Amino acid sequence: MAYWLVKTNPEVFSWEMLKESGKTRWDGVRNYQARNNLREMKPGDLALMFHTDPEPGVVGVMKIVSEAYDDPTTSEGNWSVIDVEPLVEMTRPVSQDEIRNTPVLNILPIKSQPKLSVMPVSEEQWELILRIGKTTLN
Repeated sequence: MAYWLVKTNPEVFSWEMLKESGKTRWDGVRNYQARNNLREMKPGDLALMFHTDPEPGVVGVMKIVSEAYDDPTTSEGNWSVIDVEPLVEMTRPVSQDEIRNTPVLNILPIKSQPKLSVMPVSEEQWELILRIGKTTLN
């Protein structure tokens, strides 16, 4: 199993919207590095949902439920999507500042590549974010 962090603008797609839909297609990725990360995802992998505004931070945990497939929302370019479903809302959101200022987390691409919307997270980073967010997976 692999771990990921995916960023979204909550005005476009939020944790609440994901909870309501139950399962959705994660589309709209238009960065080659992020697209390549999507293509590495496998069913059963887990991802942290990161809201970019108004208070940037990790708000929930999602499960990847499909292999990557062609993005049906565009006919331009070679883009991919995956399907995700919500697992658990963070008990306490983990802020962008906490990630940037915490050893082990401060090396995530979220700090050095702020525009990157899909990135891998190590098991150590994953566990630390869940611990900071007082969140457990059952």
